Amino acid sequence: MQKNSTLKRLIHHKAFPLLIVLIIFIIATMIISTVVLKGEPLSKVFVTGFMARGNLVGIFYKLVVQCFMLSGIVILLIGGNIDLSVAGQAGIVAMVFAWLCQNTEIHWLILFLACIIMGGGLGLINTFLVNVLRFPSFIATIGMASIYAGLCNVITQGNNIQISRQGFVALGKAQFLGSDYLPLVFIIALAVLAIYQFVLSNTTFGRSVYMCGGNPQAARLSGLKPNRMRMIMFVNNSVLAAIGGLLWTANMKLASPSALVSSGFDFMAISAAILGGVAFFGGAGSIGGSFIALLLLNVFENMLAVLKIPSYWVIFASGFVLVLALVLDYISAERRRKALLIAATSGH
Repeated sequence: MQKNSTLKRLIHHKAFPLLIVLIIFIIATMIISTVVLKGEPLSKVFVTGFMARGNLVGIFYKLVVQCFMLSGIVILLIGGNIDLSVAGQAGIVAMVFAWLCQNTEIHWLILFLACIIMGGGLGLINTFLVNVLRFPSFIATIGMASIYAGLCNVITQGNNIQISRQGFVALGKAQFLGSDYLPLVFIIALAVLAIYQFVLSNTTFGRSVYMCGGNPQAARLSGLKPNRMRMIMFVNNSVLAAIGGLLWTANMKLASPSALVSSGFDFMAISAAILGGVAFFGGAGSIGGSFIALLLLNVFENMLAVLKIPSYWVIFASGFVLVLALVLDYISAERRRKALLIAATSGH
């Protein structure tokens, strides 16, 4: 009986259709990316093309920074806010870390922790703009994104900074339990996602986040302090962005003033959150569904690369997916609003 109820919940979950689409995309990409259609053995599907070690490891490393950004962005969106400066924050923290590594003898681990604290400080700046100056989070953070992108270039005059600290580089290249396929930093990113999913689903803080996003007035009347909650969410988001940027830098062995900003990792994370069922105006969603959507978007992008689709079509497809996700979110919000209206009417 328990198994049946669990299966029913899974089937009726918002993310279940995404999971089915993800599985179909993976199978299709596995077949298209190999020469099986030309008569090669079926076993080639599992070792070449999409499933080739180099391709999978490349996807996993991209997912690291995306997962860290996704964890923070999902909580912010559910809480009724957004941060469009996460890529800029990750970039500026990585550039400062690389500059300090190059120009000081301080141990890289101390610099790593200091730069994470710096990330929290960037979150406080966003909090000040939204809580004190009353700027909409969308406007405040898109402005800060430009500032961070500019500062990344100012620090190094547009040049990359190589990182030679062996311990830091080893962290970026380490494999989980000696596996050739699973980078250690990817496992860390998955653990972070699991922790934040647990926090959202099973803690008072998680329930407070949903309440602040779904009904701010009720949250205030129940004793919650929206400004304090907003500060926690922004600082948490910036710290996660900083860690993601540093781990990505460890893998690349250099800090680039434009790579993290131009990579679209933040755009991918926001698209995945909305596509995965997070309400753009707050109050609903989960990290689990968003992660499935993130996998789907990455597999979709990889499929376009396998099909040798020109890059400008990839950009178009990414934008189309985001707009589609917003439309679906609007339809879902309207259905919830009508259901609440009907329930209120029938109650009278």
